[in-house]
Amino acid sequence: MVHDPLAQFRKTPITPKGGVLPPKEADEYVAFGTKDKVRRLDIRMAPDMEHSPAYNLLLDVVSDSRGGTNFMLVYTVLLVMVKGANLQKIAFAVKNHMADFIQEFDPKRWQKPADAQAVVIESIEVQVTEGGSKYGETKH
Repeated sequence: MVHDPLAQFRKTPITPKGGVLPPKEADEYVAFGTKDKVRRLDIRMAPDMEHSPAYNLLLDVVSDSRGGTNFMLVYTVLLVMVKGANLQKIAFAVKNHMADFIQEFDPKRWQKPADAQAVVIESIEVQVTEGGSKYGETKH
């Protein structure tokens, strides 16, 4: 293998010839990840369904702020309802276009976090709307 003196400074690893590196599977559950300059939010639902809407389509983030039990992402073509515990950090990251992904907890893949303050997404519900919201005046 060739020694790469700049490897420690690279943000993304060099991909091998013939393709892209597969994403690494986490051993422990992580509800969300953050990055700078994110263009899309990966919404990972159990079992193995994923949406990746662009941030420029995000119209509003509706949350219960202090409660941290739910928030809703209103896109031009999607409504995404997220329920769980301690979700304030995720809502903040999405509002600031820093959330790279959010993922629903899957008990078949991970053990539930023991920490009562851990961020856990219990459910993600996505509703695709054609031509905008089917609700004339949505009240929150």
